[in-house]
Amino acid sequence: MPSSNIWIAASDNDIHSVATFLTADPTSVNSKDENGYTPLHAAVSYNHIPLLRSLVRTHGGDVNAQDVEGDTPLFVAETVEVARILVEELGADVGHKNLMGLSAADTIEEDGQFPLVAAYLRGLEAGAGGGGSGEDEEGGMTYPKPPPGISVDLSAAEDTSETLPPVDDALRRKIEELATREDFNSEETQRELRSLVTQAVHDHVMDTGEEEERSVRPRQEGGSN
Repeated sequence: MPSSNIWIAASDNDIHSVATFLTADPTSVNSKDENGYTPLHAAVSYNHIPLLRSLVRTHGGDVNAQDVEGDTPLFVAETVEVARILVEELGADVGHKNLMGLSAADTIEEDGQFPLVAAYLRGLEAGAGGGGSGEDEEGGMTYPKPPPGISVDLSAAEDTSETLPPVDDALRRKIEELATREDFNSEETQRELRSLVTQAVHDHVMDTGEEEERSVRPRQEGGSN
């Protein structure tokens, strides 16, 4: 059954319905529901990476569009891979602050459910003064990137990468400490962070026998039908 609006279509990764809505109205790529939620917010929140790239690169989606709280799509990223794509490929602004004066790192860290994403964004803030750019290290940027292998491990399968379970406090503190160290880009620190993240993903895969039902935030349900 076709999705009733573009926000639900994007949440469901209903490519056909999204394309139909965009064909009828190309500006709907940046349309907002009653909460200011855009199709990009939906694609990001549900880890639909190909759709996200298409909405931005092909259809002109605004990667820094703000909802009614001033949150951009980066604020609802739930995996390091999606956050990395938003910042390093698509130009999301890491330093943007919402109406509460919080950055995406602040918001995700405060929520406490996705410490790996918060740690990654903290590393970007520390290395780039809070700004986002799509350039890689060869282009002269100094901000840290996830250690080699992290993005592959977190995005290998959607059922294991869309949401990681909360890690224990000790591991969370260790990840956050590594992300703010001055030697974050050093081989030793990168190796240590890679080991922590890999172990967290491994434990999640081993402990999860079946895909758990995602908890859906109220504002992710889309606009009026």
